[in-house]
Amino acid sequence: MMADGTGSRGSQSDASKTELPLALDLKMDFGEKSKVMEVLNRAFAGSVVDKHVASAAIREFEGLLDDLYNRPPKWEMVTMRRAEVENMREIIKYQDKKIRDITERVNQMNRGETPKHPLLTDKEKRDMTKRFDLADKFNSVFENEWKAAFSELQSNMRWRDLECVYSLMRVVRNACDLCINLAEDQMDRMLLSMEESVIDPLNGKGGKLKKIFQDHMGVYSDGMKVAEKYATEYRIERAEASVPAVIDLFMDSKLRAIIDPSQLRRDMRRYIQKIVELVWLMTTLDPPMRLYWQQQTERVNMDFFDVYDRKGDFVNQTVWPAVFMHNTGKIIYKGQVLAM
Repeated sequence: MMADGTGSRGSQSDASKTELPLALDLKMDFGEKSKVMEVLNRAFAGSVVDKHVASAAIREFEGLLDDLYNRPPKWEMVTMRRAEVENMREIIKYQDKKIRDITERVNQMNRGETPKHPLLTDKEKRDMTKRFDLADKFNSVFENEWKAAFSELQSNMRWRDLECVYSLMRVVRNACDLCINLAEDQMDRMLLSMEESVIDPLNGKGGKLKKIFQDHMGVYSDGMKVAEKYATEYRIERAEASVPAVIDLFMDSKLRAIIDPSQLRRDMRRYIQKIVELVWLMTTLDPPMRLYWQQQTERVNMDFFDVYDRKGDFVNQTVWPAVFMHNTGKIIYKGQVLAM
């Protein structure tokens, strides 16, 4: 019938009655766009089907049958699904056991039982308090001094918005560079001074000290470890005393690359002083806190940054850095980026 279209109308109708369920099954299995379905539908409607078209449809149909034969039997699929369900049940049992264990430990603590390992010592608590306090102060600079300096640059210097954002962020980046290098140099000087006073208490001449270090490297190494511990603690407690000198050093060595010193106004000066102070105090902690910013054209990291003003997927300019507890610690405040 499909090859030449012969046969009576009545026989076509009878065929459609008996074969239509098969066509519907094929339609469900192979979809509306199958050549097989197109040929069957045309044949059932009484249309003449070209022999080549019918042959192509038959080849496609045979290919589909091969795919069906190659699929796993239904009983295997059921077995696989049952295995997955059993696996999920085991995982749920394991998670329930963990939750019960944690709940029991919490209840023991609530009943007044002392845990074997306290979560934080007093020193660690003070350290965390200091870090959160510095993060709060740093973030408030963005809400106050940053906005005041931005308006001042915009109105007095006639800078465009992006120029203002770039220059204000350069203050943060230059402050980080300065403070990191200065903190390392300061610690080296403190350690050498402490070691020199111990090893050479009377003479104090650098040449003799250097020779002693070369002759007794083991003594030098052990002594430096002890000295570093106490020097670090001392510097953390006294870091604020260094702030005026660090600000002066920034003004002398970094300012000209950001703005002409003769054009520096009150709000920009206040912003710089506040940034340098807080970055220095963050850097002298042990370990130092971390300020993180993204580079231009990077994809915006939505875990660490909010998009400032304009929407987009890629960074045009970091407006304000994200603040972390330390280099591998958790984030305290998200930063801001201009996106493009």
